[in-house]
Amino acid sequence: MKFNPITKEVFTNSGQRIKQLHCPYAMQWENLRPISNDATVRECSLCNHNVIDTAHVDENELLKVVLNNPDTCLKINPNQNNIQIITNGTFEQL
Repeated sequence: MKFNPITKEVFTNSGQRIKQLHCPYAMQWENLRPISNDATVRECSLCNHNVIDTAHVDENELLKVVLNNPDTCLKINPNQNNIQIITNGTFEQL
């Protein structure tokens, strides 16, 4: 996956846009409610949307989830192993 921290957009490696991030609450992962036994998904108590930890989900699965439910929120850490940081369409080294 690719992430542009300037536009806050997430893309597949082939360039398909998955989602633009926008959260007015800026909740911390630790403050979200766990959902069942799935460690990759939590729920925000302020907006009741699911939040997916993208470090543990492949881009195809993530794209399906977001297409099915556009209100799904994403947790992205720029240092996670499965993400590339891009700005202006180019890869940035951290």
